[in-house]
Amino acid sequence: MVEPKLYRGLWPQNVSRLAKYVVRSEAGVWKVTVFYEAGEGLKYLAVEGGGQEVVNRINTLKSAVSDKPGGAFYVNEYRHILVPIAAPGGKGTGSHYYCAGRLEGDFRFEFEGKPLTTKPLAANGMPLKPRDKWIGPRPGIPYVLAAGGADIYYETPALTETDPPEVRSNMTRKVQLSKVLKDAGAVARATQPITAVRGHQGGRFYVNEHGAIFTPVGAGDGNGLEYTYCGQINRTTWFQEPVI
Repeated sequence: MVEPKLYRGLWPQNVSRLAKYVVRSEAGVWKVTVFYEAGEGLKYLAVEGGGQEVVNRINTLKSAVSDKPGGAFYVNEYRHILVPIAAPGGKGTGSHYYCAGRLEGDFRFEFEGKPLTTKPLAANGMPLKPRDKWIGPRPGIPYVLAAGGADIYYETPALTETDPPEVRSNMTRKVQLSKVLKDAGAVARATQPITAVRGHQGGRFYVNEHGAIFTPVGAGDGNGLEYTYCGQINRTTWFQEPVI
């Protein structure tokens, strides 16, 4: 295996356990799992029914970086599989993120005998419309709609320009879509689906491996936030895909 390198894109830090996938040992077999909020305060642990190729890649990567197998991972809108691994030597940067390649297929989950998907679909299988309630699992990559609704940004640990890269001590990097695109019209097209739901006060939203945008709103059933579907990212007015 090629020596793993730190991922040069967004590291999705400080998100809830509903916003990530987890490799767990189920009946002695490593499986991809995800927590699903089933309503009325109920959470269901869905276990992926497909092959082990992704699990093997993640565990092989973790072993190469001297970490135990299993644990959380993410899949971003470029379908890059992002694996957090504890920073060596207690460097104070939390986990370091590596890429275990690209997700080629889709995960297969079930809930009460029915398919459970992270695609933007309603319970009847029809496509969701913007402002519909997001009913599926919620793993995703966190972004922020800036106050005023005129920009999107993310913050992530800063890396050196060396190859392989290293984490720059006590330094973060803020990446703004306006500075990436340098086109106010393009930025406005990117922010519009989120501002249509969140308004101009700004706030966090998520993008998953299908390019679906969803954001927390309201208090739900009293046991957590509800999430609303905003639409799909337009890849021509979005952040550049990191090289892997």
